[in-house]
Amino acid sequence: MIQDRLGLSKDIGAIDFNQGCSGFVYGLSLAKGLIAANIAKNVLLLTAETYTKKIHAKDNGNRSLFGDGAAAILVAADGFAEIGEFCLGTDGSGADHLILKTGAARYPERTNNIEFDENNNPVSPDYIHMNGSEIFSFTLKNIPILVNSTLEKNRIKQEEVDLFIYHQANKYMLDFLRKKSKIDEKKFYVYLAEVGNTVSSTIPIAMCEALKDGSLKKGMKTMLVGFGVGLSWAGCIITLG
Repeated sequence: MIQDRLGLSKDIGAIDFNQGCSGFVYGLSLAKGLIAANIAKNVLLLTAETYTKKIHAKDNGNRSLFGDGAAAILVAADGFAEIGEFCLGTDGSGADHLILKTGAARYPERTNNIEFDENNNPVSPDYIHMNGSEIFSFTLKNIPILVNSTLEKNRIKQEEVDLFIYHQANKYMLDFLRKKSKIDEKKFYVYLAEVGNTVSSTIPIAMCEALKDGSLKKGMKTMLVGFGVGLSWAGCIITLG
């Protein structure tokens, strides 16, 4: 549909994948792979999320975190930034900690069942469920390791990275992860106040804002770190030419 609305050639491929909070970094890896394999010369990578329609109106916990958003980026063989090496990970045993159970092929019909937890937040398979404490434990365990693995794979030291842009989950978690990896606050970009957690769009939106305000400049090495639904995680280094 996007190909048609943009008036693009029909001699192009189209891929639709659902990777949630890690989706942008995973998408970059797919785009780089397609170009490196000479399958494509240009890849239009789009992220788009409308989580608010999947959150119950009385779910104050999740409703205070998530926002809707979209972003577009063009990845080209002769682009202005170099995309480095990727580290990807998955732990499917934690899928139930962040999930919307109904509405897809396995459970297509809504159950219309709802209960309320100890904090009076609604719990239903028809709406997004997030176990905050389990997600926090997952990120605390895996993301510092991901950062070190991404540095090693790209053969650089942490002090050589000019800017870190993590998935913008929430301010508390970001501060905790930054301190855990001993990252200088001046090198750690946060853009949440205006848009909230826009899932797969948080990193590209933050990159766009960093370019606008001068935090991201030519010649800088930037680490991108995605994590969340799946459970999944992904990291890479990009260098602006």
